[in-house]
Amino acid sequence: MNEKTQPAVSVIVPIYNVEKYLPQCLDSIIGQTLSELEIILINDGSKDRSLEIINEYAEKDKRIKVVDKLNEGYGKTVNIGIEAAMGEYIGIVESDDWIEPDMYETLYRIAKSHNVDVAKSSFILFDDESGKSCYSWIPEHDAEQVINPRQNHAIFYVQYSVWSAIYKLDFLNSNNIRFLETPGASFQDTAFTFKVWAMANSVYLTKRLLAHYRIGHDSQSGKSKDKVFCVCDEFGEIERYMAAHPATFRRLENIFNRLKYNSYFWNFNRLDNENRETFRKRMREEFTPVLKRNAIDFHAMNLNDRLEIMRMIYPKPIGEKILFLLKNLSWTLMFYWRETTKFPKQWIALKIARLFQ
Repeated sequence: MNEKTQPAVSVIVPIYNVEKYLPQCLDSIIGQTLSELEIILINDGSKDRSLEIINEYAEKDKRIKVVDKLNEGYGKTVNIGIEAAMGEYIGIVESDDWIEPDMYETLYRIAKSHNVDVAKSSFILFDDESGKSCYSWIPEHDAEQVINPRQNHAIFYVQYSVWSAIYKLDFLNSNNIRFLETPGASFQDTAFTFKVWAMANSVYLTKRLLAHYRIGHDSQSGKSKDKVFCVCDEFGEIERYMAAHPATFRRLENIFNRLKYNSYFWNFNRLDNENRETFRKRMREEFTPVLKRNAIDFHAMNLNDRLEIMRMIYPKPIGEKILFLLKNLSWTLMFYWRETTKFPKQWIALKIARLFQ
């Protein structure tokens, strides 16, 4: 690549104590069939051999730029990479993952031919403990075409995966889209992803499996007591950002609240009992006004989900549960009869009874 030529894609790799997996990650990047890459390796204060490894790679490949800094967390590290990037598009690869050899050539070709803000692929989840893989697909009805996320809402509900896409740098900069920089936080792809889908006018989704995401080797990540409310910080960041775009937020508020519920419910279930009750209080505080004004997307939420949200938000006061059921009588009856075609009436009765336990 000529020094005066703009890179097609700037690949940002945030690195922290990953010496075991780092060579596989870097080999998959430098071996890309798209050679017009800028590779930004950012060492976030690693205490192992990670910095030594990336310096060795930088000596062999002039496309690599190394940034060594004190530990400031994932969000700050990726933002530093975005600020430093010179490419037309940026990609993010987590340093314990790896990518297919033609990932960036495929996504860049798609992005250029369709002139989109984002080009995104399906990906493979690899369980580091079992050695098994499973696949995450793009919604079938949105695949292999250009969509506008504000009109095609299914993409909002796809598993967060910032590392299986490329983003036009001008798009990120003009909309001031960055990661939340809370040190030591988790789930920092949550707010970034929502901002991208909320502001993008054109996104191309392909079913090609181009990224490998490693799970299982850090099973305690995000579970510590001081990270109980990290997911809340992410949704608070979304609200802060969308306050500057009120018209867009009004159109997406119900979707935002459904995503928030999904994330909070997932977080609730992974916590131990003490932290679970602390988090339940936070959920009730935030969702009671949302439910009262019916500002949540109930689309595709089955009866079991609806009863679960009531049990979560209203764990004790029977009167509030009864009022909520009556207020939402129409969907309660509709889903009651729909579910009885698949389950016996006793199953429905047990589900409703569980609310009042």
